[in-house]
Amino acid sequence: MTSALENYINRTVAVITADGRMIVGTLKGFDQTINLILDESHERVFSSSQGVEQVVLGLYIVRGDNVNILGVFAITRNHRKRQRRHCL
Repeated sequence: MTSALENYINRTVAVITADGRMIVGTLKGFDQTINLILDESHERVFSSSQGVEQVVLGLYIVRGDNVNILGVFAITRNHRKRQRRHCL
């Protein structure tokens, strides 16, 4: 898996942790135990009553034994348009 992570360097990724948290940030580095270094990261907290809250984390390290899922994070144009409508 380590060599596959090289393709994700400097890309925005989403990490689902063992305790179910979702952390989004720019992957800056990793090591052989899949400890991740994320920059400009935030945690997305989902609530059925309040929608999605983003908690700013900044530069953040996720321990490799806490990583369940890692993937490229992309927001579509339609999703951005819907977000803008909710902000107005």
